Amino acid sequence: MTIPPIDEVQNILSDFEIRLRSILEGAWGEWLTCTNRGSLSPRSRASMVFDFIKRRALEEFLDDSNIRPIPKGQTIHFLFGDRVLLRFKKANSSGLGSNIETQAVIEFIAPQLQLLDLPEIYHVEACYHLDKLATKVDLVTVSARRRYSKLWSYEMRRSSSGIVVPLPTAPQSPDDNSPAEVRPRKVAEKPKALGE
Repeated sequence: MTIPPIDEVQNILSDFEIRLRSILEGAWGEWLTCTNRGSLSPRSRASMVFDFIKRRALEEFLDDSNIRPIPKGQTIHFLFGDRVLLRFKKANSSGLGSNIETQAVIEFIAPQLQLLDLPEIYHVEACYHLDKLATKVDLVTVSARRRYSKLWSYEMRRSSSGIVVPLPTAPQSPDDNSPAEVRPRKVAEKPKALGE
């Protein structure tokens, strides 16, 4: 398996990054609305968030001819542009997808077979990174790995929503066109110290 070239992967995924980020952040937001989530284990949390991610990704990419969902047992991968195979994961402390080593995981993180005369498919992970208290998503990345070593990683682009939040202004009467008047306060006299 060759190292996935970061520039080629980035080029293929660039049109999808905002949607990918939205899927991951939306799934985490959905988790935050779950009642009694504090009584669940981190493993249960990861399973539930993954199910939210899987549902959101299938809905988001349903009619996109550039993306092909590939179900694999209880998980699902997505093939972008017939070149980049992506899986969604929660990042571990090394910034790689956290997982229990199963045969399916080994096939993804250490693929062995490449068919002759076919372009290589690059395996990457879209990871959400939680803060130290696991209360919010700190970072969303695309990473390439070779088994347990991170080859490279980059942060996904954020949406430039262009939402402008207006600042509060002082109320004015409807017939008043003049700007609001600012009056400075008078400085209170300093009390005299004893013996002055």
